[in-house]
Amino acid sequence: MAGIFVSYRRDDSQGFAGRLADDLSELLGADRVFRDVEIPAGSDFSDVLHRAIAASDALLVVIGRDWADFSDQGFGRRLLEPTDWVRTEIEAAFAQGKQVIPVLVAGAVMPAADVLPKSIARLVRLQAATMSDRHWDTEVEDLADRLRVLCPALAEDMSAPQRAGESPAEVLHDLGERLLDEVVSRRRPRIQPPSLPPTFLQGLLRATGRGLRKLLSVAVVLGLVYAGMRLFGDESVLRGLDTFEARLQIGWERLQGYIAHR
Repeated sequence: MAGIFVSYRRDDSQGFAGRLADDLSELLGADRVFRDVEIPAGSDFSDVLHRAIAASDALLVVIGRDWADFSDQGFGRRLLEPTDWVRTEIEAAFAQGKQVIPVLVAGAVMPAADVLPKSIARLVRLQAATMSDRHWDTEVEDLADRLRVLCPALAEDMSAPQRAGESPAEVLHDLGERLLDEVVSRRRPRIQPPSLPPTFLQGLLRATGRGLRKLLSVAVVLGLVYAGMRLFGDESVLRGLDTFEARLQIGWERLQGYIAHR
């Protein structure tokens, strides 16, 4: 599933980032926009961010007037601090080949190249989107259209569930309820099944055991193939595995959250 990661500095543009994320969620789908307020308590912040970026197709860098301001920890610019998550997010997006779009808010301008660390200096060469209060709605729609062009999977992924106004989890839940209703409506008086001879039960157990052994063998083979790809795969293979794992992890966390709130 395609996704958009919104990167921002809390004391610089948190309000703008939240507004932007909410509006893009309405246009592109709530499950396709991620920002750090969604990180569950107790999770490894760095691990969740890197997985979210790996599972996303584009990184929006929300830049306010103080985005590249000076640090109060003696490192010069805040972007040079060892623990600056904003720089880390941009570095991860560039390293993974993601689309990166600077988004200027509150009258900010793109910082000069000599202000940025070398690891993210190419940011200044990217065409920025400008968001203003006066034209906010139009500019958000333009940005959403631009994202659909840069990341065609956004439009493809959202087409079926978005038109129905339901998430994939809700569709599956509704389907399950319909099947259950159908079974109940066709239920007949229960008839006591005839007793089965011991030989039949023994044969059934043997067949079940053989099926489980085959399933275990397949699982072992898949595990060995995966381990081989991890050990001997090139950079593109490893990057693909990382993206696949990240999307599985995020999908599992979203499913758990959905089940917990039902």
